[in-house]
Amino acid sequence: MNTAPLRLLALLALLPALLPAATVEERLATLESRITALSEENAALKNQLGTTAQGGQPLFVTVTGKEKKLSIGGYVQLQGETGGAPDDRFPVNDRFLVRRARLTLKGSFVEDIDFVFQSEFGNGNLAQNANYRAQLTDLYTIWKKYDFANVTFGQFKTPYGYEQLQPDTKLPFIERSLPGDRMTLSRQIGLMTSGKFYDERLTYATGVFNGNSVNNGGNDNENFMTVGRIAGTPVKTKKLALSLGANAYSSEDGVSAATTRRTGYAFDAQLNSGRFDSAIEWFHTDFDKTGAADTAAAGWAAYTSYFLIPKKIRAAVRYETYDPNTSAADDQFRTWTLGLSYFIKGDDLKLTVNYLLGDPAGRLDNQGRFVAQAQVIF
Repeated sequence: MNTAPLRLLALLALLPALLPAATVEERLATLESRITALSEENAALKNQLGTTAQGGQPLFVTVTGKEKKLSIGGYVQLQGETGGAPDDRFPVNDRFLVRRARLTLKGSFVEDIDFVFQSEFGNGNLAQNANYRAQLTDLYTIWKKYDFANVTFGQFKTPYGYEQLQPDTKLPFIERSLPGDRMTLSRQIGLMTSGKFYDERLTYATGVFNGNSVNNGGNDNENFMTVGRIAGTPVKTKKLALSLGANAYSSEDGVSAATTRRTGYAFDAQLNSGRFDSAIEWFHTDFDKTGAADTAAAGWAAYTSYFLIPKKIRAAVRYETYDPNTSAADDQFRTWTLGLSYFIKGDDLKLTVNYLLGDPAGRLDNQGRFVAQAQVIF
């Protein structure tokens, strides 16, 4: 009988006893090292929990509602300007301003309902506002059980205009185009249904609104403004994406013999290929007036942007034109915008400079303005 395996097992069993045991001093040193590490870890955890230096009690922010998720954030855009007025949104004097300072609260319930609350503490627009005060920008709920039929209720951006629907923090330029500002509908109070199909390559949104602009709980007559948008991406490959969109709205404003029916149409297209982005948008609005001559407004804007250094430095150029009354002479605005953005930490920390050269309506022409903006998202 071969006993070699048995002898090997016995030797392995006796091996720990043959090795020299750690001394008492070594064991104490190991124990002290572990206690020190645990003490440092405990101090770091207390610091993260926000314990006070006086009582050592943790400070907690608690949620009083029953939502499953709650988040708070916001962003700040600080701006400086010098030069002339390329269009009538800008003053002729130089200035600094808090362009936007917004605080956002978002939450979700298990019942497939989300809510958004956002307030503005800055200038909020390009006007020379005095005495900054808090005002509401967004306040709405979304029932999103079905991807093809989300229901949004509250105050939010109406689904009209591609550029208008893009977040302020992700625009390739500091300001939106003049036709994009003047011929869209901004935020309204209302009810909207939206959805997406075919792996989000086709989207739609349609809604009814008061039609009296932002932060206005009234309606000037018994009729609602109706708005709709449809957009799709007919071409989508690893290297190229082409998207198209169409918008329309109708609103009856005023009462009795002073009513005006506004009917607007807009079309847009976007092309993306790697570092390159390009978009074009066209607007037309008819004003059918009771007791006065009908008028129409038109405008369009096109831009191209390119990342000179991927995810770091982006250059952009845009041309736009806006005619507030197509029947009147010498009332058009035409503007070129050159832009450069430096992404310090993506959109969270970003510096952007723009130079606008405009030919505004009236006698002035070749009005140049330099605008710089620092953006922080938190």
